[in-house]
Amino acid sequence: LEAVEAGTQAGTTMAWLRGYPCSALLSLCLLALPLPSRPSRVPTAFLSCPPLPFGAAIQKQPRHRAVGPPSLSAVISQVDDYLEIKDTACFFVRSFWEQSTAIEGGLQLSEAQRAALEQVQEGDMSERYGKLVGKRKLMSELFVSRGEDGSVEACAGVEVAVADRTSGRILKRNQGEDMLSGSLAAMGARERNTLRRVSLSELADAVLPSHLGLVPVLSNLAVGSEARGQGLGQQMVAQCEEAVRGWGFGEILLLVEASNVAAVSLYKKLGYQDIWTKPIQAARVAEDGAGNIVTYEMVDTCALGKILG
Repeated sequence: LEAVEAGTQAGTTMAWLRGYPCSALLSLCLLALPLPSRPSRVPTAFLSCPPLPFGAAIQKQPRHRAVGPPSLSAVISQVDDYLEIKDTACFFVRSFWEQSTAIEGGLQLSEAQRAALEQVQEGDMSERYGKLVGKRKLMSELFVSRGEDGSVEACAGVEVAVADRTSGRILKRNQGEDMLSGSLAAMGARERNTLRRVSLSELADAVLPSHLGLVPVLSNLAVGSEARGQGLGQQMVAQCEEAVRGWGFGEILLLVEASNVAAVSLYKKLGYQDIWTKPIQAARVAEDGAGNIVTYEMVDTCALGKILG
C-alpha cells in the first residue's frame, strides 16, 4: 500500500490494509499497513531463512537502475519519534488514498473516514516503527523525506517478519518477537550464551520451528502528488534496500495488487521480479454498518522479490 512516484501507488501486505495487507484505495496495491488481525502471505520460496532461495526464477539485478527523469538527491531520515510517526501517518492517508493516481480523482474520504484511517495508520506505524525502551528483535525502519518547508513529501518502511514456509503466512510483529523471546527463555543459560553473538537469521534458525523463517518486507511507500515524477520513489526504495543489506539479508519482498499495472511496472524497472500471483485478502475503505472503516475482499496480488547486490 504504497504510493510510488511517477503517479503510481502500490501497497504491501502489510499494514492493517494487508491481505498481506489494501481498498478501492487498496486496488492501488498491497504494500501499506499490515492489519494486525489479517496475516500477510508471501511465496514459500521466499520464506527460507536468509539467504532466501528465489531459485532460477529470480536473477540478480544491477544495484542501481535509473527510472524516470533524473532528480536531485532527497534528504531522507529515519523516523521513530511518535509525533513524527503521527505526522507521517497523516501524510500517508492523504498521499496514498486521497491523492491516489490509481483512482481517477483520488479517493473521496469524509472527515470521519479520514480521521479513522489516520488513527489506524498511526497505530500500525507506531507499533512497527516506534521508539522502544529496549531493542527490537525484528528490525524495522521508517524513512521520511521532507520538503524545504519541513512537510513530509515521501515515506517508506521496511521490516523483518517471521513467516511460515509452508503456508506463506506472515506473523504479526508481536507474535514473531514473542516467539523468538519465548524460545530463548526456554533454553538453558549455556545454550543461550552460545547464541549471544550470532546474526538474527542464525538465531532464527536455532530457535524457531523448522517451518518458520525470516523475510524482509518493503511497505508503506508513498510519494506526495507534488513530488511525483522526480525519482523520489526510487530513492525511498533504495534507502529501504540499503537498510536490508545492513541487517545482513540479501533479498527483499513486496506485495502489490495485480491490477495496479503502473506500480508493478515501476517495481520491475527497479529490479523486482515475479514470485507468484494469486488472490489474497485485501482491505477496502468502506463503512460496513458496524462502525468499521475497512472491509475485505479477495484480490489478485503479485509477490515481487529482488536479490540485493
